[in-house]
Amino acid sequence: MSIQSTGLSDWEGALVVKPKVAWKMLGCSNTFGYQLLKARELDSYHDGRSRKIIVASIHRYIQRRLAATTKQLAPTEAAYLKGRRRGRPRKAERPAAEPS
Repeated sequence: MSIQSTGLSDWEGALVVKPKVAWKMLGCSNTFGYQLLKARELDSYHDGRSRKIIVASIHRYIQRRLAATTKQLAPTEAAYLKGRRRGRPRKAERPAAEPS
């Protein structure tokens, strides 16, 4: 008899996780993760010598980032829909250089 996977990871439904798991959840590096802790973006505590990060704080951080991104995109979307171009202008659009 084999055990079938439910597709859920080991930390699914956990209240707290270790930093390595938290960084994997966020998709960030070790350095950036600890910067988030230092900036108090994530809540954590020490359990003996082990640091634990509260999963609810990870979800709140993601919600704050999504809200900030949505606010930033609103004016940009309008400019994009009007035909805003990105990158280097084409040769025909560049002003002619003055001959020396």
